[in-house]
Amino acid sequence: MNYFRRRSIIAIALILLSFTAIQAQYKDLERIAGSVSEERQRNLLSFLADDMMEGRASNSNGALMTLAALSHLFQTWDMIPFYSQTFIRSFSKGEFVGRNLAGVVLANGYSDKYIVISAHYDHLGMLGGKIYNGADDNASGVTALVTLANLFSQLRSSSVHLRYNIIFLLLDGKENNLIGSENFINNLPIPASKIIYNLNIDQIGTTFAPPGTNENYILLVGDRRGREMARAKSSSARRESGNLIEPDFTFYGSPSFAELFFKTSDQYNFSKKGIPSLLVTSGIHMHTYKTTDDHYFINYPVLANRTRFLFYLIYQISASY
Repeated sequence: MNYFRRRSIIAIALILLSFTAIQAQYKDLERIAGSVSEERQRNLLSFLADDMMEGRASNSNGALMTLAALSHLFQTWDMIPFYSQTFIRSFSKGEFVGRNLAGVVLANGYSDKYIVISAHYDHLGMLGGKIYNGADDNASGVTALVTLANLFSQLRSSSVHLRYNIIFLLLDGKENNLIGSENFINNLPIPASKIIYNLNIDQIGTTFAPPGTNENYILLVGDRRGREMARAKSSSARRESGNLIEPDFTFYGSPSFAELFFKTSDQYNFSKKGIPSLLVTSGIHMHTYKTTDDHYFINYPVLANRTRFLFYLIYQISASY
């Protein structure tokens, strides 16, 4: 066999091996994304929004029960705390006492860079003797985040290479001027430049405020770099997740309203630090900040579809940097 023919055979063999590896990765991604369970999401969300949680006000028994349950799940999935001995980190500002929870899924190889997936778990608690359960705001976002943490934890034992560390961050104090995210970003144990993206999930469980006629929608509101990256990757994420979710970047056709709305949730504190940031939401509606924001109004099939879409979107973003 001559030299050039041998080189050609080796090249073809390497191409076939690479193709086989890529096929295996796509199958693993599909298998893991397919494990999103409407029933498990319903069980978690209805637990978080149950009357016994008394609206998950900051530093309340309901907030503490939330943290205990979710930190146990993170530990079960072999996640690690973010530069801490525990998943839960307490903080205070004036008379306010809060607690953030941060668990990390490590990259397959060494990486000193992070993607942050965040959602606030606090809500209004009890006001005037009435319970504000906050099922959509934001038990739905917490449910999606926890599901995503489980999916990405599974990636580490698959054929899929996870390029960057992913922090799954549950924030306190959103309903108190974004205190939890402010504390997190201002007390980072790493340079802010090591965080390459923040995707914040806030109120994602209903279909009351579609920008069009499709109930399988999702609103993506970002700063310039956060929006551009999500827009570049949303088509492939939509295709790979089954073409069910229709992402919308227009925020009801009002750029000025989108700019104002972007400042109302925790991604804004990341953006102010120069981190590309994106808000993921299904919009405000007639139950927002009312006692009627209960788990009966959650559209669980759509929530599961949105979670699958976000799984692929986050993976696509992580592969781009």
